[in-house]
Amino acid sequence: MNSGQRRRAVRTALQYCLSFLGIAAVWEMAAVYMHAPLILPLPGTVFTAFVRLCSRSIFWRNIGATFLRCFYSFFISLAVGSLAGILCGLSASFRNFMALPLSVIRSTPVVSFILLALFWFDSSTVPVFVAVLMTLPVMVTSVSSGFSKIDARMSAMASLYGFTAGQRFRWITLPAVMPFFLSGAVSCFGLSWKVVAAGEVLSLPRLGAGTLLQTAQVHLETDEVLAITFVIVILSFGLEHLLAYAVSRMAGGQESAA
Repeated sequence: MNSGQRRRAVRTALQYCLSFLGIAAVWEMAAVYMHAPLILPLPGTVFTAFVRLCSRSIFWRNIGATFLRCFYSFFISLAVGSLAGILCGLSASFRNFMALPLSVIRSTPVVSFILLALFWFDSSTVPVFVAVLMTLPVMVTSVSSGFSKIDARMSAMASLYGFTAGQRFRWITLPAVMPFFLSGAVSCFGLSWKVVAAGEVLSLPRLGAGTLLQTAQVHLETDEVLAITFVIVILSFGLEHLLAYAVSRMAGGQESAA
């Protein structure tokens, strides 16, 4: 990392810190003004609940269960969505066939799928199923979009020089599709956390962050609801940015190799 990149990284971190402090200040003022801890507790109260929750092993077991469900759904979406996206990119007929179901999935509220899935699966499977269903259109659309960026002149050159199917894929298709695949993967990962948590709130598996949220809400423990939400946001934000950083490094490596 050169000095310019280091300065940009420090400036970005400072901006994030200022944004966080601004949100905390507005929250503090609103909580003091309302003076209703059941509706909006003070940041200090939420932080105390956060520390209390973090000291319990059962809390981390619940967070770990949500973490695993997110990864299961993410990798299933990655595999199935990539395959479907490749088929859509290669075949206009298959793309037209998939257009309607993908549109229906995009247009349907996630809560509808969760409620339907409760009839079909056990409580621990519902969040995974719904997360796969909601992230699949993102992955399919991202991968299939990459095929439209394949240079027709490169394809003509490959035909002229007698490239094999494997060589076409390695040198023409893969470089065109890979940026769209990586972008879709980052989007799917971020969406998976939100959908899995929502699915857990309604399906109430034995272990899960969503189950903790619902339990705290039923017991009117608003500080714990916010503390658990804070943990989910931190994990989602951190892991999504870590994945985005890895993706940018991969993309940079590919450009260097090219």
